[in-house]
Amino acid sequence: MSDIINQLHQHRSVRTFTNKKLTQEQLDAIMRAAMQAPNWINGQQVSVVVVTDEERKRKLAELSGNQKHIDDAAAFLVFCMDYSRNKHAADMHGKKLEVMENIEAVMVGAADVGIALGTAVAAAESMELGTVPIGGVRRSPAEISELLELPELAFPVSGLAIGHPADPLPPQSPRIPLDAFYHKETYTHNQQQAVEEMDQKQQEAIKARTGETKPHPWSERVAAFYAERYKDYGKVTDVLKQNGFDYK
Repeated sequence: MSDIINQLHQHRSVRTFTNKKLTQEQLDAIMRAAMQAPNWINGQQVSVVVVTDEERKRKLAELSGNQKHIDDAAAFLVFCMDYSRNKHAADMHGKKLEVMENIEAVMVGAADVGIALGTAVAAAESMELGTVPIGGVRRSPAEISELLELPELAFPVSGLAIGHPADPLPPQSPRIPLDAFYHKETYTHNQQQAVEEMDQKQQEAIKARTGETKPHPWSERVAAFYAERYKDYGKVTDVLKQNGFDYK
C-alpha cells in the first residue's frame, strides 16, 4: 500500500488542539489541494473562507452550536457552494443562470464542497495535523453568511476545524461492515444486518475506551438525530431563497 492509502485508512476526527498556529505555507498547501479537487464541469462552484482571527472563530463556534473545538482550532475553514462567479460568467455572455431555480444546483454545490473538504482533510493529515468537519455551520446560515460577508449565491455548507492535536490521536470511530458500503455490480440489500453489526461495534468501542457496559446503540443515536434535526430544515431553505436560490 502507498503512504497515501495508509494515511487515508488511518483517518479519525480530532477535537482537541494545542495553541500552536498553522504556518501560512501549511494553509496555502491545504487550500491549493482543495482547489485542485474535481468539480462539476470545472465550474468551480466552491469557495472557502479561512478564519484564524480569534474573535471571529469564537463567534463561529457559538453560531455552529457552541462547538468549542472550532474556537480551539488553529484555523476554521468554511466551505461554501458559490455560484456568484458563475453568475458573473452568465452576465458576461447574456445568459440566464438557471441554477438558481433548480434543486440540482444545490446537489452539485454540496457534492463539490464535500469533495473539496475531503481533499483538504487528506492534505492536512499528510502534515500530521488534526481535523474535524463541522456541519453545524448550517445551524445559523444567515448569521454566518453575514459574519463572513458572503455574496449572493454563496451558502455555507460545511466547516473544517484544523490544528495540531493536543492529545494522542483518539481511536477510530467504528464503521459499518465493508460489504454494506461496497456493493459489487448491483446493490446488496443487507442494511438491517449492517445496522445490527454497527450497534455491536459501537458498544465494543465504548467498552474498550471507557469500560462502560451500559447499552449505547448507534442506531438509537442516529434515529434520534434524524427524528429531530430536520424540524428546522425550513430555516435552511429560507436562507437559500434569501441568497438567490428559489429551487423547484
